[in-house]
Amino acid sequence: MSLRDKLIVNKDSLPEDFTLSSGTDDFELILFYRPRYDNFYFDLYDANGEPLIKGEKLVYGMPLWNINDARLPTETIIPMDESGIETDVSWDNFQESVFLYYDDLDPSLTDPDYSDNSDDENDDLTDEDDSDDSLIEDEPQDDNNPYALPNGGESL
Repeated sequence: MSLRDKLIVNKDSLPEDFTLSSGTDDFELILFYRPRYDNFYFDLYDANGEPLIKGEKLVYGMPLWNINDARLPTETIIPMDESGIETDVSWDNFQESVFLYYDDLDPSLTDPDYSDNSDDENDDLTDEDDSDDSLIEDEPQDDNNPYALPNGGESL
């Protein structure tokens, strides 16, 4: 089971087109494959059929549209393998292990450097900003820990 939502594509029926809804706007996304280079490409059109992006290659780990243009969908779709094994998009792995995932996860789940700087639930590991009436004690009890460093944490 994947963590992110994904766009399911039947690669045997390419070119295939999809309607993407983004906010109040609809877009048409057409995926196609070029066997000579073993690459997938896409075209993106607005609701009026005006081309926004034509012939863009699917690049592993890169958003389908990575430019600042108000006409583009606000959702981010990335070709990737959630297991982290694959490094490219090919006929052999597309829709097997590499999918078009919506980048819709909470940043706290995917970014180890993410911090929301709030201590509403005292769920951090420091007591720097906890009040005296904290219900959760964040400091470890190392009294009986055989793996704790001696001399108050100083290495020998």
